[in-house]
Amino acid sequence: MKRFYLCAALLGAIAPYAVYFGYLTWVPGSSGALSLAWGSPIAAATLADFTISCLVFWPFVFAESRRLGLRAPWLYVLTNVLIGLSFALPAFLYMRERALHSGKE
Repeated sequence: MKRFYLCAALLGAIAPYAVYFGYLTWVPGSSGALSLAWGSPIAAATLADFTISCLVFWPFVFAESRRLGLRAPWLYVLTNVLIGLSFALPAFLYMRERALHSGKE
């Protein structure tokens, strides 16, 4: 699973920015991005789902980090905000797997 999480984190870091920069080439400037995010019921539902997922992810990161002795849990929250959940979640799960299996290998 570690390799899967690492690959997912890399894909999760690249894919959102590829889409976003593609949008910027189509519509210069990002002034309309927020109105597009809430512009339709489907987009609004997706954004609401993402926001709730992030709000659940943050306490999970701090609780699991404390339980497993992982350092800098705030780093995953920061990457969630700056890059996205598509990177932060698999990156955290990768580090969590490493911590869980560090004594077994």
